[in-house]
Amino acid sequence: MSDILNRRRFLAASAAALGAARPISAQPAANDSIRIGVIGPGGRGTAIMKECIEYGSRYNARVTAVCDIWKQRLEAADKLVSESYGTKTKTYPRHEELLADKDIDAVIIATPDHQHSKMLKAAVEAGKDVYCEKPMGNVLSELNAAYEAVKSTGRIVQIGTQRRSDPQYRMAADWVREGRIGDVAKVDVIWNAYSPYRWAKKAEDLNSLKESDVDWEQFLMGKPYRPFDPKIYRSFRLFREFSSAIIDQWMTHGIDVVHMLTGEKYPVTAVAEGAILKWNDYRENPDTIQVVLKYGERSKEFLVTYATTLINASGHLTRVQGTKGTMLVENEWNISGDGSNNPGTLKEIIEIPEKPGTLHHMANWLDCVRRRAPQDLYAPVEAGYGHSIACIMSADALWSGRRMRFDPERHEIAAG
Repeated sequence: MSDILNRRRFLAASAAALGAARPISAQPAANDSIRIGVIGPGGRGTAIMKECIEYGSRYNARVTAVCDIWKQRLEAADKLVSESYGTKTKTYPRHEELLADKDIDAVIIATPDHQHSKMLKAAVEAGKDVYCEKPMGNVLSELNAAYEAVKSTGRIVQIGTQRRSDPQYRMAADWVREGRIGDVAKVDVIWNAYSPYRWAKKAEDLNSLKESDVDWEQFLMGKPYRPFDPKIYRSFRLFREFSSAIIDQWMTHGIDVVHMLTGEKYPVTAVAEGAILKWNDYRENPDTIQVVLKYGERSKEFLVTYATTLINASGHLTRVQGTKGTMLVENEWNISGDGSNNPGTLKEIIEIPEKPGTLHHMANWLDCVRRRAPQDLYAPVEAGYGHSIACIMSADALWSGRRMRFDPERHEIAAG
């Protein structure tokens, strides 16, 4: 749902912040190039790769290898990178081969949702730093394994929830922590869109893809074998075994915003409902969902709702209700005393400014890789783990019809 942000404002502010970036330290040495491989240069992956090429010049980082199981995508990525640098690019059809390359220091993972955790674990265990697209994982056992691998190896890992590098979101988070709207009572994230047959591919796109063009076994990556299906390959987000669609794609961003603003790491409980109400094609995942999550303990408990329909775009809202007032973000950026008559309630509407010095998401990762500074990452592995837990809980609740509860000590999700 990143198109909801005002990208022009966001990129302009991020570029300006680069000029004020802290000096590059000597770890690794300034004359040692950070060599980066890109795994999955599809639509989203190509966009991230271009950001890496753009911001890499400041941090002496270069894309030196690309990997994709679809020959067409691999050739297109090779051409783009080779033309960008004027040198030949290494190409790999399998991610294991790229990760075995000792001349690659870091990787970008932008593959289908169900592959993220396994690839992240393999990458850090191969000694690579990682920029991993969201969700960090959508199967709990795989997510836990990836999280433990990152923590044990100490690699620099940035997760692709880019609102964490939006300068107004960063200021909004500071204001909530300062108590400007009091204690948080409820957060509502309503991200609607009119998007007929979202994530479904046209017949000509499906018919043009042949099994010989891709490595189908690599795509499945441990899922039970099934015959090659271009619908699954091109529209994996619509199939439950591979993605939860709205939850994995959009709620990841929305719930990560909640965690960023409130400081909470993951929910206590989640319930959900959803259905295919209008867009009946070959999808298994709903076109409309509603999730309710509970956070916090004792007097600090609060509720969060996440809702999306792909049938009607009205009612777009991200709102934080506190004991002293209300914060609006995403479309509007302000705090006010709206809804509260408590002592200390805000008396005026205050616009939320941009936080100075905020780096672009890719620049922040490259900066932290260069300086070996995991503490300065905007979206570290803990953030990826938290949004993934919330989304796995929500998907499990949706598909089971039961309330799901997370045990942070055992890292388990169960009905209850």
